[in-house]
Amino acid sequence: MRTPRFDADALLPLFRRRQIVTMDEMRAALGTAVERTVFRKLQEFPYHSSYSHRGKFYTLDALAEFDERGLWTCRGARFSRFGTLIDTAEQFVTRADRGCLASELAGELQVPVKEPLLKLVSARRLVRKELAGQYVYCAADAAKRTEQLHQRHTPVTAQTLPFLRDPLAQTSDETKAAIILFFSTLDERQRRLYAGLESLRLGHGGDSRIAELTGLDVHTIAKGRSELLERDVQLERIRRPGAGRPPLEKKRRKSSTRSKR
Repeated sequence: MRTPRFDADALLPLFRRRQIVTMDEMRAALGTAVERTVFRKLQEFPYHSSYSHRGKFYTLDALAEFDERGLWTCRGARFSRFGTLIDTAEQFVTRADRGCLASELAGELQVPVKEPLLKLVSARRLVRKELAGQYVYCAADAAKRTEQLHQRHTPVTAQTLPFLRDPLAQTSDETKAAIILFFSTLDERQRRLYAGLESLRLGHGGDSRIAELTGLDVHTIAKGRSELLERDVQLERIRRPGAGRPPLEKKRRKSSTRSKR
């Protein structure tokens, strides 16, 4: 009995039509029930499996539209030029100027990352350091890690604020200094709203970029952005209690007391 032969080219129309496909769809296209056969045929093309959905989806390298970060999303499935979620997490942390908090990386990759980060630390592919009550994940290379931790400790300056890094912004040094002074006076709520505003200005990926610049948690930035978009900002009292004009009723009571005298 002749061994059945499967043509890898039978997968190409499926990929071109769907962009991303599942194992079941590929088996149907090849006419086989054996996953090993599918993988053997897939090896004839450069391909990627999704780092989300437990690697359920597949795409060809020629069809993936990776952005400058090496990420691509199609119909909710997320792909990385670097491969698996573990490999992607390692690349993002290692390349980050300030290392990454788990929340920052989760915001960037849009999937839970605590488990792969712990695996990377256990395998000594990353190093975890505690700073100000939070774990920062850093590169395994000692020199790179030292620089990341140094940057994480570096306060926000005129060079790191995003609106001052805009090459189109013609801002004098005096104005920059005034803005930095203003930023240093903001309370926690105001910083959150400011960070949300800057994230809106930057657009896609803004939460993660502002988190990297300011050290704020991505969830805090997202909350500030959401408050601004939903106009859910409570204007607080500006004058100190007791300041300003007295209520009209109080003035009337005082006038009545004087008339009785």
